[in-house]
Amino acid sequence: MIDEYFQTLTTFPPRNFQREAIAKLLNRKDILLRAPTGSGKTETAIAPFVFAKHLNLDFPNKLIYVVPLRTLANSLRQRAETLVANWEKAYPSSRSPVITLQTGENPEDPRFEGDIVFCTIDQMLSSFLNIPYSVGRGSANVNSGAIFASYLVFDELHLLDPDRSFATVLKVLQQVKGIAPFLLMTATLTNELATQIKDLID
Repeated sequence: MIDEYFQTLTTFPPRNFQREAIAKLLNRKDILLRAPTGSGKTETAIAPFVFAKHLNLDFPNKLIYVVPLRTLANSLRQRAETLVANWEKAYPSSRSPVITLQTGENPEDPRFEGDIVFCTIDQMLSSFLNIPYSVGRGSANVNSGAIFASYLVFDELHLLDPDRSFATVLKVLQQVKGIAPFLLMTATLTNELATQIKDLID
């Protein structure tokens, strides 16, 4: 199933690491994925969300895809739109997934209402901490609730400031563990740091 669906979504067959990661995520297992740039991490991240919706699996109805840079959020959104268009050609649905962007430069989805939300790390962390940049204090809990109800993807983990945003991300993951499935992705991460992440968030 994964091979056929992945080929439909991306137009190419999955690599072994993609097949394994997707299968584990569909079973709501959390993943730390280290793979080279250009190896298909983005497709690996989006695939389980699309497949789970199609198969009506017990999986979150929202994907929050977190990146460290605004430009990356913009380009990944375009890639996601292409992937979803590929999928919809083969498996049309009554309602296509809504793909949105939430960055300081493009604050189009301040309440994380899209089905697939691409956002920068500052937008996600401020929302998690109940002090979102783009909504008032009275609505702050909406964003925090969305995070706990979503499939969370953190891309380019190695670019985060180790003493600030990275440390806060680890706290977020400790809180959502067992509630929201998550995928951590990086092209470069030391074995020492990978072990630290595993130890901290089980």
